[in-house]
Amino acid sequence: MFRITSWVAASVVVGVAAFAGGCSNSAPPISVTLSPSSSQAIDQGETVSIGATVANDRFNKGVTWALSGPGLLSSDAGPSVTYTPPSPVLSSAQQVTIAATSVADPMESASVQITVNPYLQIPINQSLPNGTVGAPYNESISVMGGTPPYQWSVYDGPIDTGWEVGGAVPNGLTLDPATGAVSGTPTGGGTWYFEATVTDATGAAAADGFLSIEIYPSALAGNSVPFLNQPLVPTAVSPGSSAFTLSVSGTGFGPGATVDFNGKPLTTTYVDNEHLSAAVPASDVANATTAAITVANPGPGGGQSNIVYFQAGAPEVTVSFANAPNSPLQVYSPSGLAASDFNEDGNADIAVAGSIKVYVYLGNGNGTFATAPGSPLNVPSPPYADAGSPDLNGIATGDFNHSGHTGLAVGLFQDEAAAIFFGNGNGTFGSSNTLANTSGMYTNSLTAGDFNSDGNLDLVAVNFPSGSSPVVLLGSGEGAFNEVPQNANLRIEGNSSAAGDFNGDGKLDLTVDGANVLLGNGDGTFTQAPPAPADTNGYGVVVADFNGDGKLDIAVCNNTTNTVTVLLGNGDGTFTPASSSPIPVGNTPEAIVAGDFNNDGKLDLAIANYGDNTVTLLLGNGDGTFTEAVGSPYAVGQGPYEIVAADFNGDGKLDLAVANITDGTVSILLQQ
Repeated sequence: MFRITSWVAASVVVGVAAFAGGCSNSAPPISVTLSPSSSQAIDQGETVSIGATVANDRFNKGVTWALSGPGLLSSDAGPSVTYTPPSPVLSSAQQVTIAATSVADPMESASVQITVNPYLQIPINQSLPNGTVGAPYNESISVMGGTPPYQWSVYDGPIDTGWEVGGAVPNGLTLDPATGAVSGTPTGGGTWYFEATVTDATGAAAADGFLSIEIYPSALAGNSVPFLNQPLVPTAVSPGSSAFTLSVSGTGFGPGATVDFNGKPLTTTYVDNEHLSAAVPASDVANATTAAITVANPGPGGGQSNIVYFQAGAPEVTVSFANAPNSPLQVYSPSGLAASDFNEDGNADIAVAGSIKVYVYLGNGNGTFATAPGSPLNVPSPPYADAGSPDLNGIATGDFNHSGHTGLAVGLFQDEAAAIFFGNGNGTFGSSNTLANTSGMYTNSLTAGDFNSDGNLDLVAVNFPSGSSPVVLLGSGEGAFNEVPQNANLRIEGNSSAAGDFNGDGKLDLTVDGANVLLGNGDGTFTQAPPAPADTNGYGVVVADFNGDGKLDIAVCNNTTNTVTVLLGNGDGTFTPASSSPIPVGNTPEAIVAGDFNNDGKLDLAIANYGDNTVTLLLGNGDGTFTEAVGSPYAVGQGPYEIVAADFNGDGKLDLAVANITDGTVSILLQQ
């Protein structure tokens, strides 16, 4: 892609021939002069105007004009003329001569020479060499045509529609404005996408937004970023309980890992890389509350896992919900939703992807929310999308830059990218200076996890219907990512994805739409397992152990049959449908979330039904079967599209947030 802006300029070489013939002894000699009077250079596509002055032309007979070389003159007579270069694209500079001859004395003339340079452009599809962290780098961007000297820059500016075009050269490198050379020593791995702009001496400009530089990491970072499964054992206890042992399962636990209770490390016993136990003191569950449970691995690498919630709340016989006091929240076209504690005050917050912005709402601890400082966040659009609207879809949370704070990865639905935001720990965010290229349209789902166990969070993007999918992007630890080439036969279009270790080998696996199971090889690549017996048109999938056998299971929405299928894991990457599956739910189930909503120690499911504006609650029986809760389904806004669970009012019961894409609201449902 290139863009050219033309500016009028000129370049001329003059030759003047003067002759005395034709003049009487009594009359001053005639002479012709031109303006501009010296040689000029112009870019193809520009024009130049030339004026002629004839001295001692008593009868104002003027001049005639002549062109030698390609192009056109606007006329062959008159005091001035405009030269237009030839329209076919030139491959090299051309020289033309324009002459003006006195009509009164044809022996008197003047001429100028113009150099016509080809259109200024940055050759598209040029490939800049890869680099390595810590190794000096020096490569120049190619340019064609135009008139030197040139001025180079990287474009990264705001757009008046409220979003921004993102772009930068890799960290540690700079673009020389005079030479177009990218040089320096890269300080972090990842691929940077940027738009280079060049302006020549005439003022013409050209740009190419398809430039990128991939930087390889110099070495693996160290310990894995752990991944935590549902359920915790126990999932809940009654307030005032005595001290107890909490057992957790997952992937990538190191010998020095700790189980953290609202960020506070518990005394932890390492069992193996997929199991830990921790001592929870009675003081932590003295009152009704919900704790964010994470696992932390020490450095190098390491970091915090995803969150699983633990309730200190009494078992509930029935489950009912009511709208929070300031529910619903108004967000235009909410299509992505995530819950976490972004300002680290102990209250659950939410982030909402709405159209082209991300809205962050900070929980007050009573079910109400306040807009975070700096919200909504402007979302950068990749240079290679030619400034197209990002049109957001899907959010993944995680610490993508080892800051110790939760950040966001936001899918750009039609721009083949994910934008990365770094959490500051106070509810505000900064953005990475590059985007993650998801290599296809439309980006429907993002899943975060450490898929190569190097201690940096990675991303998996699922696209539908075009482009490669799934796309595995290995993180560098500072918000930049490199794509991992997959087996050419592994191309699965999808709508949703979720991660977990399905075959017990300690490596993160992936399910796409429930029916497709991909077993991780530990390096960011996958091997396809036998298809799971589920509807392939899955919209919303969740992974957890629903029957308590220590093997991960899958629950997926089938939005064409209005059912949910529960697939019980066999521990080897294969699955068997639960005896009650598929389970009828509402019309067009779109999204699903798991949690222990009635605090009975068994995982339940909440499903957002797009077609009838409801949420269905299925209470788990502990064996992979489910029973619809009394009072279900629950009414929400129009077009429920995403759903998350957290305790928004701190009463030890899980609540729900539902993004309703049709009426532009987010419903906050508090459990009563």
